[in-house]
Amino acid sequence: MTKRIILIALAALTLIATGCKKKTQPIDEPVKVEVELSITGAPEEAVLVGEKLTLTLKCNTDKVDLTTAEWSSTNTEIAKVNNSGHVLAVGMGVCEISAVIGEHSASVAISVNERDPSKDQMGHVGEGKTTNGRDNSRMLFQVGDSGYAGEIWHQGGANLLTYYENGTFKASWSGPNDFLVGVGYYYGEQGTSLDGKEYNCYFKHDKLGSGGGYNYICVHGWMVNPLIEFFIIDDWYNKPSAGILGQRKGEVTVDGDTYEIWQNTRVNQPSILGTKTFPQYYSVRKNPRQSGRIHVSTHFNNWARVGMTLGKLYDLRYYVEVGGGSGLLDCTYLFMSDGQI
Repeated sequence: MTKRIILIALAALTLIATGCKKKTQPIDEPVKVEVELSITGAPEEAVLVGEKLTLTLKCNTDKVDLTTAEWSSTNTEIAKVNNSGHVLAVGMGVCEISAVIGEHSASVAISVNERDPSKDQMGHVGEGKTTNGRDNSRMLFQVGDSGYAGEIWHQGGANLLTYYENGTFKASWSGPNDFLVGVGYYYGEQGTSLDGKEYNCYFKHDKLGSGGGYNYICVHGWMVNPLIEFFIIDDWYNKPSAGILGQRKGEVTVDGDTYEIWQNTRVNQPSILGTKTFPQYYSVRKNPRQSGRIHVSTHFNNWARVGMTLGKLYDLRYYVEVGGGSGLLDCTYLFMSDGQI
């Protein structure tokens, strides 16, 4: 009996001791997320020189601040990128664009082809708009959503301009004293600095007829501070003579040919700022062509090299000007770039 009582007492004590122990709860360990960055927006096919892209950086977790990414290109002569993921195609080839945040990174390949206006498709895009301009009065207009601005001016004659949303145009004339049409960049009287910019113009045109005593198919523009008118002439109806061009200053070889550099002075003549005295700068290609690239900045640099002072850019346009005759210019390819992202 006594032994049985002792066993029961021991069992009760065991139950009490067991009930007093705290139960241990498992601790949830944080799940480690492997950070993965990726870039979207890169085209599967090659882009053309001058095209702009916007790349987007993505992450599989919101714990990473994507705005701190540092972007870079393995070859800035093929493509340049800024820290917002905006890319500018610069030259032919393949490079990688990368984004880095701390120890994490992502990259994509960008392939760039050179433009060839003689083969690339463009043509007149969008609904054409037609104008006769205003006699003895400069008319400026925006060209769709292209970012280009256009101008037309004439003195006498029967003249017509049709321009399209991508900047291409058709111009015709009959018997003007002077007629000009241009499409491209317009900055206005405040001008824009040439520093850090790389201007190019790609073009293709067909021509018919005649252009009177002087005529230019060219890149044309004005500079301010100081006031300068300039022409980079690639084609013509009859080649400009030394009597028009003034003093020969030198030459430059670029875009597959040699250009002669000339400077002339206009005394008390019409300009973008009224009647003024100002210099005219010319680069004239030895052999005319109807398509190709005009590396505009190379001409600017070589004018400066031979002592021709430069100013701020007022405008820069692909342009035709004639001093009479009867003819047609049909620009079926036009792309301009300032080298900015």
